[in-house]
Amino acid sequence: MRTDCVYGSVRCVRGTVDSGKRTISSIYAGTTCERRMEAGIGSSAWSLKAGRCRLRGNPKEIVRWRTIQMLGSPSHTGVLNLEKVIAEKALFIKLGEGGEWESECIAHGALRLGYRSLPHESCLSSSWDEVRKSFPTTSDQGSLTRHINQVQQFYEEPASTLWITFHSDRLWWCFANTKVEQLEDRSRIRDVIGQWSDSDIHGVPLIKGRLSGKLLATQGFQGTICTVKEFGYLLHKINGTTEPHVAEAQAAFEQLALSLIPIIRNLHPKDLETLTDLIFRQAGWQRTGVAGEVEKDIDLDLISPITQERIAIQVKSKASFATFESYQAKFADMRGFKRFYFVTHSPDPKLQSAMPSSNDGAFALWGADQLAQQAVRNGLVGWLLDKAS
Repeated sequence: MRTDCVYGSVRCVRGTVDSGKRTISSIYAGTTCERRMEAGIGSSAWSLKAGRCRLRGNPKEIVRWRTIQMLGSPSHTGVLNLEKVIAEKALFIKLGEGGEWESECIAHGALRLGYRSLPHESCLSSSWDEVRKSFPTTSDQGSLTRHINQVQQFYEEPASTLWITFHSDRLWWCFANTKVEQLEDRSRIRDVIGQWSDSDIHGVPLIKGRLSGKLLATQGFQGTICTVKEFGYLLHKINGTTEPHVAEAQAAFEQLALSLIPIIRNLHPKDLETLTDLIFRQAGWQRTGVAGEVEKDIDLDLISPITQERIAIQVKSKASFATFESYQAKFADMRGFKRFYFVTHSPDPKLQSAMPSSNDGAFALWGADQLAQQAVRNGLVGWLLDKAS
């Protein structure tokens, strides 16, 4: 592997993808490169845990963010470069009737189209008048035109067109080569450039539950291929960016939460306990007893009515690091709780500095910041303002 040229502040490296031995022209290397021994490749191999590469000969060809095995060693490590996905348009494609081809197409990197009765050679030569004659003469002309338009899109869309589909509760996207081939069953395929991706360029899964209903409505299209109307929104999701009006709302949310921190820090200890109780109850947790009277070292013993999991909460208006450590030791000896929360609005400097690293699977430390965000999310701003006024 040899050093390629430097693109701005990003150094690229050349090499061969170990899977399939496909030559790549550049890989943006990041701090996740790791040297490791591997039999069958030589004395060592390098694993690029996250990266994007461009296939030689076509600057638009993209490989999804994933583990890429490379022969040799990368010449440079540094901050991972996240290159923005750019497309001229986006099309939704339904992969088979009832999605019967979805798994296969995603696994093997392909777009697939039916319309087996249409002459492949006529489609390749863009002889759409000839293709039209392949339909029954009794066909509705409007419907016939819509069918031909979809087939024409499959055959003629350039490599710069972004394709999407929905499968396994996620949105998948790709770009595709322009070559169209006919399979033995007379269905047609276009190979995907790289592979289908179900994540944004930062590696965040594109789960349907976190997508706009307007974009999700595309999957209800009754035909095979259609234009994605929410094109701008789609690009924002794939690039991990935010639409301006949403960014403005998010900034307002953050500013509101920040403005509540002084109010929370001024709460009486009993009011702080009540706020904590309200936050968890708004989230669906239920008390198992009177606050402060359940256990000597627990202010709130809560249970989920759905899962029957229990959590324990200790609330301190002011707390030192030593106090926090003592409760951490006490909680470690308790049984029957899924998770423990230590809540304080005024930690000492040592405890404040420990907050980012003090949350694990079984123990959570909340300060005024977390309380403020949860108060906004759970509709408790009015309650706090009433306490402060």
